[in-house]
Amino acid sequence: MARTRGCRTSTRPALTPEERAQRLAQAREQLQAGVDNLMTAEGWEQMIRSRAWLRRYSFHNLVMILAQCPQATDVRPLSEWKELGYGYMRKGTHKIKIWKPVFRKIDDETPAPEGVRLTGFMLVPVVDVSQLQDAPAAAVVPCRPVELTGAAPTGLWEGVAAQVRALGFTVERGDCGSAYGMTLFGRERRVVVRVGAEPAQAVKTLTHELAHILCGHEHRAAPRELREVEAESVACIVSAVCGLDTLSYSVPYVAVWAGDRAQVEESAERVLRVADAIIEHLQAHVPTREVDLERCAG
Repeated sequence: MARTRGCRTSTRPALTPEERAQRLAQAREQLQAGVDNLMTAEGWEQMIRSRAWLRRYSFHNLVMILAQCPQATDVRPLSEWKELGYGYMRKGTHKIKIWKPVFRKIDDETPAPEGVRLTGFMLVPVVDVSQLQDAPAAAVVPCRPVELTGAAPTGLWEGVAAQVRALGFTVERGDCGSAYGMTLFGRERRVVVRVGAEPAQAVKTLTHELAHILCGHEHRAAPRELREVEAESVACIVSAVCGLDTLSYSVPYVAVWAGDRAQVEESAERVLRVADAIIEHLQAHVPTREVDLERCAG
């Protein structure tokens, strides 16, 4: 059991307006550098890997966290760590700064959210488990990888298939040529997964095809390479959360952004949003005793 410890108190001088402006400017530069890092194979893979654990944070804050603490797995405000009995940080570590929205009440008579307005963002500190003294040994329990040549968690195929069917597509096993799966848009509205693919590979492929649908690839004008990067990235995140280790098998990266920061940021946000939506549906509809989403969704 963790020990409850007292916490040091200190009084720090308030920042001057100039110092505050400088810190905000540095944070914005750090965020832009983090987005630029997504335009490398290593940076994109880091985002995909980390999302399986850091699901409580927005895309921009995820980028900020990884820029300051690349090994982060469990990031919380220090106050939350104190409640668990871990009040001190390891010597030489520094709190991670992320963005927090600032709201102002504009109408006392109208309840939130209609009665408040977003007025800006401020930097707030958070701490990763790796930065704590006497850190809990198992703050994040790794999902046990399941080989793609083996079984998939019971109920996962049907949980993903149900989402595909809810969008108006049929799901079937059949001939996909050299591909593991394919989505037929237009009048057919079919998702086909290669017959004979083992369960782990089949469910990961089905998730990939669901991602094509949810990412709007039927009507959104985008290069085929970009569509594949987005769909495969979603599948990797969902699979990792559900205990299927697909990252060693395929973390997609094709240089389709060619230095286009706006495009990589838009695609990354879309990938995280779609992956979160699939996982939330699975959490609500797939028994957690079969697919341990609560343990893995951290």
